[in-house]
Amino acid sequence: MTLSNGLPLVLGMACVALAMAQMASLSPSRIAAVALALAIALALAGEAASRTSVAELDHWLSVPQRRLDLAALLLVEALVFGNQAIATAQDRTTLRWRVLGLVPPPSMLIALFLAQVWAMLVVDGVDFGTLAWESALVLAGLFALGAWALRVLLPNPVMRTGLRLWLHAAQVGAGLWLARPLSAPGSSPTSAMWDRLAIVALIVISLMALGWLWQRRTFIWNR
Repeated sequence: MTLSNGLPLVLGMACVALAMAQMASLSPSRIAAVALALAIALALAGEAASRTSVAELDHWLSVPQRRLDLAALLLVEALVFGNQAIATAQDRTTLRWRVLGLVPPPSMLIALFLAQVWAMLVVDGVDFGTLAWESALVLAGLFALGAWALRVLLPNPVMRTGLRLWLHAAQVGAGLWLARPLSAPGSSPTSAMWDRLAIVALIVISLMALGWLWQRRTFIWNR
């Protein structure tokens, strides 16, 4: 997998859109507060972004262990934030779910960091420190604008939840794809690969079902 492949770009856009749909449930003032915190975090990461090259990213993505780490992050994120989306849509949010709704998904932070790396690579003639703050403010501002636009375009919380669940499903698919064993050039996939993918899919579906049943039980007890 290389950066020229379209999957990282599509996956990064999906993760950012997912975070926007989550933050669209917040008030405009809270969206602005999240955007400010995001801008500060990106500015502090500017030095690391300035030292990152395309070759380093390609190498990072080509390491099997890093692919598995990213796959695990996507699957866990889909499970946890997907349950939070369902609880919010059903108006059964506890303090734990409300606090989680204020936290941007980790995949979105990674996607925006990679966007900052891209800005560092394509913009010349600007001091890296200045560029770090400028790119941080621009990316955070675009994120806040996107969240506000989704709030206006999708005023119904159920519609935003539907969008989030579709994007979480895309995360699960990408996570399973990243977790697949890499076959050697010229070799054909073996049945063992599909067995492993089936096991991972079964675990994810089982955990999602258990989360749904737990929420239903909590709802029935609180009635």
